[in-house]
Parts: sequence; structure tokens; C-alpha cells
Amino acid sequence: MLGLIATSGCGDAGKEGSGTSAPGTGDSSKKSGMPKIMFVTNSNADWWNAVEKGMEDGGKEFGCEVRMKRNDGGTQGQVEKLKEVLALSDVAGVAVSAIEADAPGVIDVMRELQKAGKFVIAIDSDVAPTASDARSGYIGTNNVKAGEAAGRAGATLRPDGGKVVAFVGTSSAANAREREEGFFKGAGAKFTRVETWQDGGDHTKAATNVQSAISKTPDLGVLLGLWSYNATAIAGEVRKSPEVRKKATVVTFDLDEKAVADIAEGFIDASVCQNPYEMGYQGVKVLKALIQKDEKAVKEVLSDGKTRDTGVRVIVPKGDSPVFKQNKAKGDDVITIEEMKSWLASKGLKSS
Repeated sequence: MLGLIATSGCGDAGKEGSGTSAPGTGDSSKKSGMPKIMFVTNSNADWWNAVEKGMEDGGKEFGCEVRMKRNDGGTQGQVEKLKEVLALSDVAGVAVSAIEADAPGVIDVMRELQKAGKFVIAIDSDVAPTASDARSGYIGTNNVKAGEAAGRAGATLRPDGGKVVAFVGTSSAANAREREEGFFKGAGAKFTRVETWQDGGDHTKAATNVQSAISKTPDLGVLLGLWSYNATAIAGEVRKSPEVRKKATVVTFDLDEKAVADIAEGFIDASVCQNPYEMGYQGVKVLKALIQKDEKAVKEVLSDGKTRDTGVRVIVPKGDSPVFKQNKAKGDDVITIEEMKSWLASKGLKSS
């Protein structure tokens, strides 16, 4: 979040268990005859609204009841959410964004869900390779490649390199580790890792961390936001200091609603944006296929039987950005924020 929006057409962003079912079906899958699918997030970030919209559209198209439980209590909170799902006998499929790749409690409950006869997949942030038996597949971003795209953008914007300070909720999350690893691989040897600041999902602390990092490392070159809300936290602080804006390059991931304006107004230089809508949509499709033992449909989503890379786009403020000109030629999918806004509108979304 590994991945991948304050409001959307899919209900209250902070409401646990939000979702839709087909008109007239009621709340129980037993009454409707449709399989019930639950998504459990790793945080309560606005980014999940786009997943939820894709999930709901998939539910309508594939004939499933879908619900989302949003975690805002760290690792233990996710364990508790998963145990709540375990107690629901009518839930047949579960999609989980692992808050930590190798968190024993989370992995244990995912395995318990499978033992209870529920099909489990990982989305957005996968489990560690040693725990791959805890899910039937992974749908989301190849976060190392996403990080490499972010690194290439940083190198294009700042060819002389510089010191990099990163910000994230939980640095041990798979998507966080992979994005940071990929960034330095894509950026090259001229960029130096200074420190990674963790906020534990606390948005207030996320902003404070940026303030502290700027004070601690006055000659920093790149402010790197690894999770969606870190982008707005960085941009908020950069707005306050023209001096910092002048000397620092800002590279982020994802696109919260507030970040749309931050990019358009030039306070974020490039954001590597996932496709969370597709994660939700394909997650429902493959869980429905697993539940119904439809191997052909499973293959349509997980072509290798294990993963589905939903890809990334690099969003820049305008077409005159060096990233737009140069990195497109290198094969990256680079679009302007105005082009991205048009795509969001086509899906009924305000961010991604």
C-alpha cells in the first residue's frame, strides 16, 4: 500500500464492513445464494476506496456479496479483524493485505481461515515467501519494479543524485521493503540512503516525521513517500518552505485525493501510482473462481497460477516534466495529472 482516496462512490471511507450486494439480495449469502467475500486491509488509508470500488464492481459483475474490513489497529488490529472473519461461517473467500510480510499472528490466522474451508488470497502487500502456503495467490503491484520506476524518475529529475530520506507506516511490510529496495536499484549509485522514518499509520506522526527529517538532514536531496498518505504529509511540509521545495525532489507512491492537487500544483514531482481498482476487481473474480473450482477463470487472473501484476503508472505535474519526456522513451507508463484525473473520472473515483 503493497501497495495501491477520501471519497468515492462506494460508501463511507472509514466505515468497517462497507460494501454492496445485488439489489434485493439482503445481507446474507445464504439467502442470496451468492458467495460472500471479505477484504481485510492493512490500514484505513483513503487509498482503499479505489480497491473497494473495484471490489464492488466485481461483486456486481461476478455475482458475489462483498465487504471490506478496514484495519486501523496495527498488526494486532489486523489479527483481530481476521479472527472476526474466521467466525463468520458464511464467508467463503478472503483477500488480505498483510501489514507485515512475516507477522506470525497474521500468517497464523490466514492459515486458520484456510483450514476452516475459506479461500484466501493476498492483495496489495504479500506475505513472505516462507509463508506462501497461507494464501492461494497474490494480486497487486510488483513493488520492486514499482520502486525501480520511482528510482528512474528520481534520477531523471536529479541526475547528480543526493541523500534520500524515506517515510512509511511500517518498514517491515513487504511493499515498503520492496519499494525502497527498487528505488535505489532504479536510481543508481549517486543516491545515498540516509534514514527511513516510520509512523505506524499515524497521519499526524507522518507529518511530524517529515519536519524532523528536514531538520535532521538539511542537505537532503529526495523526500521519498512509500505509502499513500506519506505523499500528502511530505507535500504539506514542502508547501511551508520554498527553500525545501527548491532544493528537494519529491517522489511518492499512490494518489490520495489531496495528492492530486499536490501534484497539479507542483509540490510532488512524480508519483508511482498503482491500480487499486484492478486489485479489488480481480480479487473478487479469482476468489469467486476458487470457490467454484473454475480453473479456467483462475488462470485468467493468475496466469502463472500464483500472481497477478496490476502494473503502475508514473504521474507527473505536466508534459514538460523531464520524466514525461525521457522515461516514456525508456518504456515507463508516464502520464500527466490531468490525464490521470480523466481516468479516475471514468471509474467514478477521485484518487487511486
